[in-house]
Amino acid sequence: MEALLQVLESTMATRDPYTVGHQRRVCQIACTIGREMGLSEERLSNLRIAGTLHDLGKFAIPSDLLAKPGKLTHQEFALIKTHPQVAYNILEPISLPGNTAQIILQHHERLNGSGYPQGLKGEEILLEARILGVADVMEAMCSHRPYRASLGLAETLDELIRNKGILYDAAVVETCLKIYGQNLSAPRQVSAGTTALGTVMPHPPVFPGDGARAQKNIGDSLPQVVAAKSRQWARLLHQRHRAWMQAFSSSMMGWLIMASLKGF
Repeated sequence: MEALLQVLESTMATRDPYTVGHQRRVCQIACTIGREMGLSEERLSNLRIAGTLHDLGKFAIPSDLLAKPGKLTHQEFALIKTHPQVAYNILEPISLPGNTAQIILQHHERLNGSGYPQGLKGEEILLEARILGVADVMEAMCSHRPYRASLGLAETLDELIRNKGILYDAAVVETCLKIYGQNLSAPRQVSAGTTALGTVMPHPPVFPGDGARAQKNIGDSLPQVVAAKSRQWARLLHQRHRAWMQAFSSSMMGWLIMASLKGF
């Protein structure tokens, strides 16, 4: 399973290294929340895999749309909203452990039924998906995005508090406040640079059982093994050979996406 995760991560990184870094940070936040809430090691393992792959479906979304600075049109947002289903369709034949594929499918569902792709409500949404959804919101708001600067930890937690029990699971939000709320005594302003998540939100503790590899900088975009392999390829291969390998990886993922779209 670890080899499969690394293959999928490295394939995504050839096109969108930002999303790979985002997934890894979300994974760490989600596992921290899940562990604090008392999830079993088996459920934490499933949550860790889901966090690592939750945005896999964005491989099917045009990169300029993902980084669009302005407001999305109705048609553009409809396309964005397909990414959980695309990821599910790609991963479902792999037989991931437990309910991992369903966690990925549901991570944009919201308690009041306003989420997507299925419009699930309340307890219809898996707890792990509710945790992953909150972790996704936290990372997205606290990180610099291609189209805006970080909104900071204070505003992020304010969003969760305002919509506790409406969009986000109340117990998950309370756990976030327990873990991160104590760091609001002196909120810091951030600029629109390339500052990593850790400058506006503390690094969550990393447990070996979570599978989230400890790193000095939680904002690192690629797994260390992938980064090391990339450096090795750069030394050994000419530019045209690296381009061929990148095209091959993208073609493989493209084939998986086309196969998954048959599920729509």
